[in-house]
Amino acid sequence: MNWNIVKDLLAKSAPLVGTALGGPAGAAMGAMVANALGVESEPVAVARAIQQDPEALVKLKQFELENEQQVRELAFKTLQVELADKANARQTHKDSRMPAVITLLMTTIVGALLMALFNTELPEGNKEVAYMLFGQAVTLWGASITYWVGTTRGSSDKSKQLSQAGVGSSRAKCGGWEWSRDFQ
Repeated sequence: MNWNIVKDLLAKSAPLVGTALGGPAGAAMGAMVANALGVESEPVAVARAIQQDPEALVKLKQFELENEQQVRELAFKTLQVELADKANARQTHKDSRMPAVITLLMTTIVGALLMALFNTELPEGNKEVAYMLFGQAVTLWGASITYWVGTTRGSSDKSKQLSQAGVGSSRAKCGGWEWSRDFQ
């Protein structure tokens, strides 16, 4: 079951529920959301209920408020798993040249595809497929670059969510001084 379709629908109205749906406890949270809406515990059924019933988002916001502590814990666990996965990937590959090789290879591929796109006449029947493949290559290239430069925006958003959840800590250094704040 892929709860990401529901997660995207809930991003603005019930963000904690949406975050929990995208994590390791997604199926459990999905069942709770389905129960709150009175539909079958399937992502498609929940998505359909949200799209067809104008009151569904209100019910889910109420569900989020009534179960705030449990939802926050699941959302926090999701964030912990995501951050641990990224840290583990970087730690595992810290002595390997393969990430650099992949990044250089993807840069070369995207450059060659871009050059071919501007210098080659594509048959009308193949244009959509070529554009789709070029889009996929650019997406993968972006992911390989993100490996090196990190995801500052995503990290910032996750830090905000962690502080709103009341867990984690925040540290800042400036001119030899260090401030820290522990969240409960």
